[in-house]
Amino acid sequence: MNDVIRIGIVTAWPEDDWHSKRLVTAFARHGEAAVIDPAELSAIVSEQGVVSVRAAGLGSEAFDAFVLARGMGRTGDADVQFEIYRALEDSGAVVVNRIDPLLAAQDKFRSSWLLARAGVPTPPAAVAQTSAGAAEALAGLGEAVMKPIAGSLGEGVQRVRADAPGRASARERIARDGAVYLQSYVPHPGRDVRVFVVGGRGRAAMERYAPPGEWRTNVSTGARVEAVPLGAELAAVAEAAAEAIGLDYAGIDLAVGPEGPTVIEVNGNPSWQGILEATGLDMAEAIAEHVLGRALRRRGASDHIVPDWTTGATHG
Repeated sequence: MNDVIRIGIVTAWPEDDWHSKRLVTAFARHGEAAVIDPAELSAIVSEQGVVSVRAAGLGSEAFDAFVLARGMGRTGDADVQFEIYRALEDSGAVVVNRIDPLLAAQDKFRSSWLLARAGVPTPPAAVAQTSAGAAEALAGLGEAVMKPIAGSLGEGVQRVRADAPGRASARERIARDGAVYLQSYVPHPGRDVRVFVVGGRGRAAMERYAPPGEWRTNVSTGARVEAVPLGAELAAVAEAAAEAIGLDYAGIDLAVGPEGPTVIEVNGNPSWQGILEATGLDMAEAIAEHVLGRALRRRGASDHIVPDWTTGATHG
């Protein structure tokens, strides 16, 4: 078998997206990194029910693994792309992150109940599609954080109370979006923690400090970042959260209070620019190490082919 490891990096923004570029560079150091535009994926179903996927002019069997850096294309049909990823997974291909965990992480309501069901500490939450439902949820939650059901970077996030202004805000959100997600507000002293998990293991952690006059701690809103030790309790909660959603790698946002860490949000396509700035650790390298390890295990060669993460060579 050819010892060269070929990884398909799925992204429509190989030059524009910082994270895509970091992943392509990291994988190219250890093998062959082929950029795949999601809109160029195709698939054929045979009479025997076998799905053959074509990517970057090659059959999917020519790849050792696929990394969904940015799984939705600029063009094409997102639902078709999602089904092709499912077909790849069903064929036994290594796909990181898998599409259903990615979609679960994107859906805050689904994330909440998956975390709670797995026993991961996370705030009570609710979703409502009517004003009456939102009012009932607010009455139970008290002060809450209202968020888009699918969203990131702190956009559309608002603190609300179980009072007339809070109910009015929820009513407006429902009128605009069709539904509202509410998560019980967890008091924090203007900072929270982001833990980056790869391969079931916490790799790095940083504290995010909200800028003056702001309670949100997203880096996109101007938060300051600082490295923090990744203690056993923090790592265990973050790792359990990634496992509950089913993600190979994830950014886990936690508030740390007197009772310990609680998971506020799980990011299935997380930024690691802040982690790199705070710790000097490039999570693209950790992701490459994890994916290459899975690819070698899939080849059934892990006992006699050992990857050299420095040169990219493989040794028998």
